[in-house]
Amino acid sequence: MSAALIVQNKGGGHGELGFQLAKNLSSNSKITSITILQDSACNDAKEPFVSYASDIPDVKIVKADLADESLTSSDLQTLLGQSYDYVWDNASKGAVGAGKAVVDCAKDWNCKLLTYVSSAGIYKPDDVVRLYQLLVCR
Repeated sequence: MSAALIVQNKGGGHGELGFQLAKNLSSNSKITSITILQDSACNDAKEPFVSYASDIPDVKIVKADLADESLTSSDLQTLLGQSYDYVWDNASKGAVGAGKAVVDCAKDWNCKLLTYVSSAGIYKPDDVVRLYQLLVCR
């Protein structure tokens, strides 16, 4: 049994990326449960959120204020109620608040993979090309 967690921001390209990831993971026999930790600021009446029930019905959706910088790993673990083997953080803008809580939880869960997805770096152009890495917990 392998549980997957997708931490999802309120929309835009990240919203679609998380939705498509959940759809893809749903067809993977190695993944037995999928949870999307969804920013409560999302507009449930817009895509992709409006399609969650019909297109990814077996995915559990948990809402939280991911902009709350006081969110801790303890808060997150209480909210989610289980541990995860695979974590895709598709919402955090850094290692504060929810972002730090996700990393701390991944360590506590001894997860197999923690992936951080961010476009924040593209908004500060300079002459340096940055390669972002996947964090592996173990």
